[in-house]
Amino acid sequence: MLSTVTKFLTQHLNPNIQRLVIAYSGGVDSHVLLDMVVQVQQLHQRPIKIIHVHHGLSQYANDWANHVEQVAQAYNVDYVIKRVSVNQQQASLEDAARQARYQAINQELVIGDVLLLAHHQQDQAETFLLRLMRGSGVTGLAAMKDSNVVPFNRLTIPAWRPLLTVNKSQILAYAQQRQLNWIEDDSNTDERLNRNYLRHQVISTLQQRWPQTVERVSAASQRLQEAEQLLQDLAEMDYQQVKDQANSLNITRLAQLSDARRHNVLRYWLQQLGFNLPDYQQLAKLWTEVCLAKEDAQPMYYWPHVEVRRYRQQLFAMSPLTNFNRDEQKWINKQQAIQLATGELIEPQQIQALIKAEYWQTGQISIAYRQGGEKIRPVGRQHHHDLKKLLQAEGVPTWQRERIPLIYINQQLAIVWGYWVAAEFAN
Repeated sequence: MLSTVTKFLTQHLNPNIQRLVIAYSGGVDSHVLLDMVVQVQQLHQRPIKIIHVHHGLSQYANDWANHVEQVAQAYNVDYVIKRVSVNQQQASLEDAARQARYQAINQELVIGDVLLLAHHQQDQAETFLLRLMRGSGVTGLAAMKDSNVVPFNRLTIPAWRPLLTVNKSQILAYAQQRQLNWIEDDSNTDERLNRNYLRHQVISTLQQRWPQTVERVSAASQRLQEAEQLLQDLAEMDYQQVKDQANSLNITRLAQLSDARRHNVLRYWLQQLGFNLPDYQQLAKLWTEVCLAKEDAQPMYYWPHVEVRRYRQQLFAMSPLTNFNRDEQKWINKQQAIQLATGELIEPQQIQALIKAEYWQTGQISIAYRQGGEKIRPVGRQHHHDLKKLLQAEGVPTWQRERIPLIYINQQLAIVWGYWVAAEFAN
């Protein structure tokens, strides 16, 4: 089995990887992974760090932390024990603990790290069945990949699973042969937890009839990963046909696709924007309630952390818009960055570069938002125009118009931020 890890590291290591970070629970799986990575250190020649997350959910949690410290010293590797607080009131304690664990690990990662996870073949089979029970599609049932990326400060960190094709019995045999000492998590027998129920009641029963259940389910996940890649390839092709300006989609062109291809490209688009994906029913409602809404409507569909809106024949996805005071007017301190009501920042130099020096030096400058009836004569135009008509002609979506900062000099509209500068003030 050591050869499996050796081969994996040989295939995946590259000069950008500076450190190997192991998510270490102290159980047999992560302990075996640590032992192997240390054994082949001459091959990878990278420092190793282990991260242990102390959930505080078990009466033995402090004992496990002591074990981690002893193991790190024995292997002469760097380590950190992250203490987290898990919300035990959530519907799924498993999900709450997993989320807390991922956040804690993410805090310790830096660019140049790779995160090593000890998931194995049985974990893959359990993940497949859990997602099957949730009604997941191809992407969900493809389950875990041996190599993917995890979000990190708008960048990504590689995540590797070298043991994903290894059977649990092989891991135990290796641990016994090497005379390793590991933690036995008392929660692993708690069948109130979905994964434990699957492991002890469902998979064990299936194995009585089909001894190769775990291997076959794991193989099915691998084949679904191929299918998922084909769907991604198709989505990329369709996306090139339906994309519009400003990361939006063209609804007229979307309507020419079949339901399946339209759903596929919508998921792809949301993934590219970094948003949580809706489930199948939400995706169908997005189409009927937003894209097919009446022409004069201003539809919006929401799921956690995402809003999708329509303007004319364009579809936009965004983080939920925050409330702000449209009536606020703020005088500008020419020495400090300006905090907008919407949370954005404008540096004074950005304004200074757009207007004549005399106005910057002596004018009273303020920022406000649309109230209605504003007029401006943009550079290059002969007459003043209603701001509302200018924004309509520019194709600015309705929900964005009220959030555009308007910069006034001596109570006269001088700049529509990001769009126009009034000719009489322009530099």
